Formats: sequence, C-alpha cells, structure tokens
Amino acid sequence: MYRHNDKRSGFVFMKNNLLLKLSIGLGLLTIIRIIVAASVPLSPDEAYYWVWSRHLDYSFYDHPPMIALWIKAGCLLWGNTELGVRFLGSLAAFIGSFFIFFAVKDFNNHQSDSDQKALIAVLLLNATLTVGVGAIIMTPDTPLLFFVCVFLWGCGRLFYTKSVQWWWFIGASAGLALLSKYTAILLIMALGIWCLISQEGRSYLKTKELWGGAVLASAIFSPVIFWNSQHQWISLLKQGGRTTDWNPSRALQFLSELLGGQIGLSTPIIFICFCIGIVSLTKTIWYKKFSSCALLLWLMIIVPVCVFIQHAVGDRVQANWVGLLYPVLVVIAGLYVTQWLKTAIIIGFSVISLVYIQVLFAILPLPAKKNILLKQLGGWQTFAQSVNSAVPSDRVIISDNYGLASELRFYLPKRQIIVVGDRWKYFNLPVSYTMKGYYIRKQNNKESSFLSVDENSYFAPAYNPLGYPPRGKIERQQYDQIAQIYELYNVDLNPRLATIGESKQLPN
Repeated sequence: MYRHNDKRSGFVFMKNNLLLKLSIGLGLLTIIRIIVAASVPLSPDEAYYWVWSRHLDYSFYDHPPMIALWIKAGCLLWGNTELGVRFLGSLAAFIGSFFIFFAVKDFNNHQSDSDQKALIAVLLLNATLTVGVGAIIMTPDTPLLFFVCVFLWGCGRLFYTKSVQWWWFIGASAGLALLSKYTAILLIMALGIWCLISQEGRSYLKTKELWGGAVLASAIFSPVIFWNSQHQWISLLKQGGRTTDWNPSRALQFLSELLGGQIGLSTPIIFICFCIGIVSLTKTIWYKKFSSCALLLWLMIIVPVCVFIQHAVGDRVQANWVGLLYPVLVVIAGLYVTQWLKTAIIIGFSVISLVYIQVLFAILPLPAKKNILLKQLGGWQTFAQSVNSAVPSDRVIISDNYGLASELRFYLPKRQIIVVGDRWKYFNLPVSYTMKGYYIRKQNNKESSFLSVDENSYFAPAYNPLGYPPRGKIERQQYDQIAQIYELYNVDLNPRLATIGESKQLPN
C-alpha cells in the first residue's frame, strides 16, 4: 500500500482502506441526517435563530452571531426551508469527524495503533445524542462543536510537528469557537493554564506566534465586544452573570440533573467510557507518567468541569452546555479506553436511530405531557395555517413569545408578525407602529405579559382584553396528540411600546 505522510499538513495521502470506509460510512450517515433534517419542522429556538439570519448583526441578545451566519449560508443554498436552516449542521458533523480522526493520530504521535484509536474516537463522537441530534437540529452548540474539533486538531498539530506556526491556526479556531458560543472560553482558559504550568507551554510564551494567535482570536471575537458595548453589555451580562448565583440548598438537585443530563446526551455506555478515560488520564497525571499533550487534554476537562460544578451550586446547568467537552472526551476515550467500546458504539447508534424514527413517524405511544419531541417539533406547519385562517388578512399577528412568533414568521411568510417584549429592543429590526392586531399566547400561560394591567402593560389602557374570553382557541397537534393549545385575543397595543423599541416587526 502506497502511503505518504506529510508531517506539515497532517493529512495522509494514501490508499487507506480504513479512511475510505470511514468516509463512505460517514457520508451515508450524513445523507440520513440531511433527510431527517429536511423532513422535521423547526423547533422554536431554530426558528428564532433563523429570524436572526434574516437581519444579521455583529452579535445578538442571547448568543454570538455564528449560528445566524451558518443559517444564512444554508438558506442561500436551499432557500428558507428546514433543510436550509439545518444543512450546515449535518455537513459540519461530517467534516468535524475527520478533524477528530487526525487529531487523535497527532495526540498519539502517529504510533502503529493510531488509526484504530482515531476510528474509535470518531465513532464514539457520532454515537452520542449530542452530535446525533445536533446534526439535525441547529443550535449554537452545532458550530461550537465543529470549531472545537478544529481547535483540537490544531493543538494536535502543534504537539506532533512542534511548529510554532500552528499557533495562528489555534488562535483562529479559538476565535471562531468564541464567535459561536461564549462557553468556548473554558477551553481557551485550559490552554492558557497549560501554557503557564507546563515546560513546553512556557517555552511557547516566548514566541511571537503564540501572541499573534491570541491577537487573531481577539480580532475575530471583537465584533461581539463592539456590539455589547453598544447595548449595555447585555449579552455578556446575561450569560456571564449566572456564575454569581448561590443556592447551596439545591446544589445536590442541580448536580444530579447535570449528571443525569450527561448520561442521557452521551448515552449510558459511552458515558461510562468517558469516565474510564478521565480516570485513566488522571492516573497518568497523578503518577507523572504523562506527556505534555496529556496534561492539556486533562486540563480541557478539569477546568470546565470545575466551572460547571461551581455554577451548579447556585443554579441549574443546562445539559447541552457540557457538549463542548464531547470532542475532548472522545479523544481521551480513543487514546485511553479499551473496554466497553463496541457495546457503547452499538447502543449509541441504536438510540440515535430510535430518536430519528420517533421524530419522523412517532412509533412509540409516548404521553403528550412527556413527549419532548412533540412539544418542540410537532405540528407547526398545520398550526401556522390554522392561525392564518383564524386571523383576518388585514390584521397583524402579535406575540410576546419569541419562539412562537418566530415559528409563525417562518411558516407564514406573507403575514405581518409583530413581537413585543424587552429583549427586542436589542435587535436591529424595524419598529412596529401598528397598534391593532390579534394577540396569540399559550393557554394558561401564567408568565405572559397579557396578565399585566398598568401603564407599562403591552396593551392600551383604553382597551385591555384582560378578563374577556379569547376570540378563539387553536390546537397544535401531531398524530392526534395535542402538543399545545393557544388562545387568540383581539387587542390594541400600548403606543408606548413603539417609543421604547419593544414592538418590532419580524422581517419577511
């Protein structure tokens, strides 16, 4: 077999049956993911991010702008469709897998068993629900995971080639990861600590390439800083402010939820493999039988985990936040785990297959109240058409729920959709001066601003519908299961909303 290994590029030019089979397998898996992605309605959050893509900005209220850029690119290829919104997610899972493959080979110093270890890491990554679902549902975690894979490959190249030029690549990938989601800073912190405490890391502190990479990462992330400076630092405060919460009486509950969430998102046996890998790596660190790259991988787990545990002492840690560690965890598992792997991979892909089948055909008779797929994805197209029929064509549709409003915007492109609420003053969208319309809300939604009756109400004091029965009720359902019931009210909006920028028109 002809084989040429270019140490500078990291890519192997060869007639490699393993790599060919992996490419074919991942290609077929990607086709399946694309079919599922094109067939399933958008979740409320996806529709919300799609709205971002219709009116791009340097950053947004909830997250940096990468998710909007990816959706914009996908919609340029496939139009404003479910596939357009999700296409880059499926493609990124395919490409990112190869970055993990070559990263493992570099971290393993291209030893004779490197191909096998790299294959295990790729299969483990794709067998997790985090990637299996993330490849068909577009969230900020989707580009984040991709750029973490790229970031890891850059680190692997640095260790294997010892070329300081890779710091430029590491800086660029770190900046793009930050441009995807703020939690990327945790891996950058781990890399920074490694530079301070390891002999090899300290040697790089003397190079201009490391500092050049840091400047490059900062430059890539700078639009987010600029946007925040123009909007009272709202996005950074919204995300970073959570770290100061303190509620130790519920810490055990939050930690249990965090642990359970990871068992679910990784699938149980893969979670065991992750734990075995971390324990094995920790032992090598403890007994000082480790390489410099092993220390970095360990820090990339320990630093974020410490932050998540600290946060769980005060508030709930969403399970998906830990997803940025999965590329690191599969690299560690590929390098250090020898048990449970086949079982873990088979069960992982089986669970993902069941999820895909359930999403498409709802074969399991799950109770509606416990069916999260129904709650998030079920019946949006037919529901939107029902709303369209219920609201006269000359009246606007109003909502204070960003997900609901975004779904209606996506599936009713010819209707005028107005959103109201505090968050919208941070969006560069057209102010709506339309005051009359039909307000839609979830039935029995106690958090709705509809319940407010004062000068700060969303509705005009002269005509506030509170206490009047709704004009109609509309069910969102799928396969005869009701996901949610909504109420319609004929309202006059408070003119104050337009003057303070809290009444916006969603772009067509």
